[in-house]
Amino acid sequence: MGMQEELEATGKRYWDAQKGSGFRGLILLPFTILWSIFGALFIAIIATVFSKWFKRKGWSLVRLWGRVPLWWHGIRLEITGGERAAAPGAKLLLFNHVSVADLLVLASISPDSAVVIYKEEFHKIPGIGQALRALGCIAVDRSNKDRAMASMAAAAERVRATGAAVMMAPEGTRSRKGGLQEFKLGAFHLGVQTGAPLVPLVMRGIDQVSPMGSPLISSGVVAVDFLEPISVEGLERKDVRALAERTREVFLEYLAPERS
Repeated sequence: MGMQEELEATGKRYWDAQKGSGFRGLILLPFTILWSIFGALFIAIIATVFSKWFKRKGWSLVRLWGRVPLWWHGIRLEITGGERAAAPGAKLLLFNHVSVADLLVLASISPDSAVVIYKEEFHKIPGIGQALRALGCIAVDRSNKDRAMASMAAAAERVRATGAAVMMAPEGTRSRKGGLQEFKLGAFHLGVQTGAPLVPLVMRGIDQVSPMGSPLISSGVVAVDFLEPISVEGLERKDVRALAERTREVFLEYLAPERS
């Protein structure tokens, strides 16, 4: 049974990305790699040298970095609820993690001065690692529990101090099998600690145009839905697991669970 049949059988909202040929992606792959590395390095330099200007207007460069390769690969985004990301005030934008194309899509729709919680392994990627650090995003060392907890504490402090919009994947990593994995609890602890509402950010179609494990990006239409915020008002630490389960159920209205 394919993904469409699985979703339709359970009443979920299947999305047809209308995937195009992979030949275009093969031709453009070297250009995408070069753009990703050197474009990110350029952003890192600008953010470091012209930090005051960057805080006011520089985030448009981040969105441009994501949009240009999406454009030449023929990826069109259908965005709903974008005003929820742009609304003032602290919020946690929780997204499903699919493939390498996630980074381009997320960059292209990120609100100004967003704080990305990312795995420390990204520091090994030329350009992108430098840009993430220059933008003040927060790395999490998943191999060290104490350092991971310190990173989340830093994120909580940033949210409380600046009212930041934080972007993170509650799954923690991409699924090797396809479908939505179980959620880890870090994002939900962060929400309860800060009182920031959770905004589910559901991306559909990326698994079709850029499958997990493939460097190629095909043309197609990706749906990006910013859903109704989930309030954490009045919740305590003991409520975190139930909050994670409730939030995952919202994602599962649109996405199939991870395959066994």
